[in-house]
Amino acid sequence: MISQTTEYALRAVVWLAANPEKPLTAQQIAVATRVPAGYLAKVLQGLSRAGLLHSQRGLGGGFTLERSPNSLTMWEVVQAVDPLKRIRECPLGFDAHKNTLCPLHEQLDFAIATIEKMFTACKISKLIDPEHPCSPLCASVPKAKATGNSKRGKR
Repeated sequence: MISQTTEYALRAVVWLAANPEKPLTAQQIAVATRVPAGYLAKVLQGLSRAGLLHSQRGLGGGFTLERSPNSLTMWEVVQAVDPLKRIRECPLGFDAHKNTLCPLHEQLDFAIATIEKMFTACKISKLIDPEHPCSPLCASVPKAKATGNSKRGKR
């Protein structure tokens, strides 16, 4: 029910929330989150257009969260890149289903409503909780360094 685009967007937002010290480039985020750089660049642009990220071009540029992880929800990230839509009327347009959904679409809508409720209640800050025994993307790379050093030349 959650697309790969949504998963990538959530990884990027979580990484940015965990590394707020300086703007991070799309390439740095791609390496840390294990997302193809070209694909991630498009996802980051979408998040920027939605007002969730700030992007800065040029030397020292990159991406940062536009808002605090304490106020940003998982639902907002999902809706910015690949919105989940509630089923309000029969998607097939059957006259017999005008006033009530069939059991299939009723259950699908219930699932979407449940996800909406859970993701709306979950702030990004919860996903980077230092008290949790396992942090997101913990095996990827160490926290982004403020020096901006890259891994070029290391093999």
